[in-house]
Amino acid sequence: MTTRAVFSIVARQLRRPSYHLRVAMTVGESLSASRHLLQAWTAPAGSLVQQQQHRSYGSSKKGAKKGKKSAEAGQDSGPVEMTLDVDKMAEQMERSVGRFAEELQAVQAGRASPAMLNGIRVALKGGSASLPDLAMIAVKDAQHLIVIPNSPDTQRPIESSIRSAGLGLNPRIEKDAIIVPVPKTTKESREKLLKSLGALAESARVHVRKNRQDAMKRLKADSKNSMTPDEVKAWEKDIQTATDKYTGRIEEQLKAKQREIERT
Repeated sequence: MTTRAVFSIVARQLRRPSYHLRVAMTVGESLSASRHLLQAWTAPAGSLVQQQQHRSYGSSKKGAKKGKKSAEAGQDSGPVEMTLDVDKMAEQMERSVGRFAEELQAVQAGRASPAMLNGIRVALKGGSASLPDLAMIAVKDAQHLIVIPNSPDTQRPIESSIRSAGLGLNPRIEKDAIIVPVPKTTKESREKLLKSLGALAESARVHVRKNRQDAMKRLKADSKNSMTPDEVKAWEKDIQTATDKYTGRIEEQLKAKQREIERT
């Protein structure tokens, strides 16, 4: 091919628009790459590091916010101290049942027993005291108790407290002692005793139910602190189980005492 023919082909190619566009793009890309390369070689040594650090700080800031939120969430979901104490509730119920047992001992039908007077409180100046703390109580015979005060000053208050205790007793003072006759059981007195037992038992039940109500109120307040329904039901079951246990003991003691009085 002659030189003229070669120049002719080149001239035709140069006249095509697409060729000019490809050449322009190739040249532009080369110039852009050259400028970036030149900037990389002529830029200060720490500039690229600074750019990288700038991006890192941005991501760390987001992470810090996320971590802060996570920490706050963890703090909110942390353990919350409960106000409900089932063991304490059970102790209070136990004391109520214990008082009921002592009151039952004071109810005797037809025979003398020091336990009859154990629950009596004696009114004194400035307060009151338990009768066993103020005097010695003993059985004189099958139908009489004898009470010997520790101090002569308490003799009259003791005699008055025994009379007004609601036990149907009529004490009398003999010298330094107090004699307490225990009347024989009659049908009428037996019915009165059985009725008084029912009142004592109901009073004990009321105390146990009050302990249950207080526990349920505390559980209701505690249930607002991220407690699941299943957990609430489990605590309710524990409370009811304790309530049934102690009310059952009251019923057992009541029935035993009723049988004892009915046999006299």
